Amino acid sequence: MKNPMDISGRNILVTGAAGGIGSATCLYLASLGATVIAADRDASVEKIRDAVRAAGGKAECITFNVADKNSVEAAAATVADKFGKLDGIFANAGMSYERPALEHSEADWRTVMSVNLDGAFWTVQAFGRAMIASGQGAVVMTASIAGMKAVRPELHVGYDVSKAGVAHMCKVLAAEWARSGVRVNAVGPGYTDTVMLAEVGRTQPAVMKQWLDDTPVGRLIKPEEIASAVAFLLSDAASGITGHVLMVDGGYSIA
Repeated sequence: MKNPMDISGRNILVTGAAGGIGSATCLYLASLGATVIAADRDASVEKIRDAVRAAGGKAECITFNVADKNSVEAAAATVADKFGKLDGIFANAGMSYERPALEHSEADWRTVMSVNLDGAFWTVQAFGRAMIASGQGAVVMTASIAGMKAVRPELHVGYDVSKAGVAHMCKVLAAEWARSGVRVNAVGPGYTDTVMLAEVGRTQPAVMKQWLDDTPVGRLIKPEEIASAVAFLLSDAASGITGHVLMVDGGYSIA
């Protein structure tokens, strides 16, 4: 019996691939046999491509701006020409500004929305078009605990609202595309052990303590734990799952 988690021979796009969650997911997917197409906004993405190859996996890379619809459409055409088919998408690119709501400028708000919400939609729209045409494929988007409940002590209303939008987008697209053979799900990371959060722990230990106190498992989530959830949702092991936000948060969202 074939392992339903086996994704050998599949081409999977990962946006935000140069970040902590993105890079861990590229390595994890490649370890399961996928060819990873690592995408980010600049040439830093070449490092994760090289890391996947050094680990014995298959990877290519591409640069484009998820917030620019024309850039995304051009990238989708390039991928189609080079690979012929795309089996999976992990729409993971994102960013945030931390500041009180009354201090959010229009530029702050629109920048966060253009990357996190618009960017997720432009990505799944452009790259998902060929999946719809072929009648098969799986999409995973990155939501967040911040899109499910009000988090504290950090203040980033634009990020929170954008991630709530991603979570609902996943449900809407799942319903629309289900009969086309394309599943759409999301992962909801909790506080994750990335370089950015390590810096918070170093400079703001009280903030880190509150995060850990508010997380039932009492620790940060490992990027690899999110990567394995993404791989599951992209694989045939999740063939009956669509429209679901899989929280990988150590219980934070239910505490």
